[in-house]
Amino acid sequence: MTPHFLQYVGAALAILIGLNGFFRPLHMGRLVGLAADTKVGLVEIRVLFGSFLVVLPALAIVSQKAELFEFFGMAAVAAAIIKTTFTYLDQCPLKAIWFGITVDVILAILLLW
Repeated sequence: MTPHFLQYVGAALAILIGLNGFFRPLHMGRLVGLAADTKVGLVEIRVLFGSFLVVLPALAIVSQKAELFEFFGMAAVAAAIIKTTFTYLDQCPLKAIWFGITVDVILAILLLW
């Protein structure tokens, strides 16, 4: 199966978000509620955004294999489910995490549609 246009859009969106987090980790960290109290924390934020939101979708684009787009889409579904579940279990204010959940859902729709 070959990837379709929306999968490429989802991957490109993920890369843009990831690059923003990679090059501006404090900005993206604040946006999604991550805090870098140490230099190690700063590196970890860069790794999180750089590996999962830059490398994985870039690999899907370069390989042009629908299965990799779908794999990344399922990871976005899992992220949305886990964030939503632990928002309630950990009593996290929804207004503090809704943006991250929404981004995961949008990516999942684009990558799996």
